[in-house]
Amino acid sequence: VIRRRIHRLKAQIDDIRKHRQLYRQQRRKTGIPIVAIVGYTNAGKSTLLNALSHADVFVEDKLFATLDPTTRRLALPDRRVVLLTDTVGFIRKLPPTIVTAFKATLEELAEASVLLHVVDLTCHNAAEQCQIVEDILADLNLRDKPRITALNKIDSLLDDSQSWSEETALNYVSDQSEAVEKNTALISATKRWGLTKLLELISRTLSQTASLV
Repeated sequence: VIRRRIHRLKAQIDDIRKHRQLYRQQRRKTGIPIVAIVGYTNAGKSTLLNALSHADVFVEDKLFATLDPTTRRLALPDRRVVLLTDTVGFIRKLPPTIVTAFKATLEELAEASVLLHVVDLTCHNAAEQCQIVEDILADLNLRDKPRITALNKIDSLLDDSQSWSEETALNYVSDQSEAVEKNTALISATKRWGLTKLLELISRTLSQTASLV
């Protein structure tokens, strides 16, 4: 029974890989840039995709909740259209069997023009999680891929006894944080805070990437 299930799972994975390969071939013909969302598991990647594209994507606080990549069209402030892709969350010491199983998802990253790294700012070991993501990207030969960082869940850092607007919340967290790097945006995917700046950052990064080609 177990062998049959393993065989069935492998067959399903192969079907997904073939489907995604054909999909990528069709997508290349359009020439539309791809922005791939990456990050440690539970960082809020699917929630951010929902917030940016108003897509109804499955969201769950669980390891590997995103099994099959979900891609949505997204219009940027400069009216450029991109494809925004959600990918599987990374974890520490990702086992080789898991990497193989989710290769259909990870293959999306090589096709991306920009990687959007979502970080759970409230996590006590956020820096360690960031390094794990960077190490996995390096293993996938994606270290030099253009990168944007979205520091997520800033709403969880605020005093619940006060009423916060988007502007006051962003200013407060910015003042309390160390200097935010130029390719980084403070956001709350659930509150939809900071998304305008994030979209502008994506536009600017894509323009810079295009100028280097």
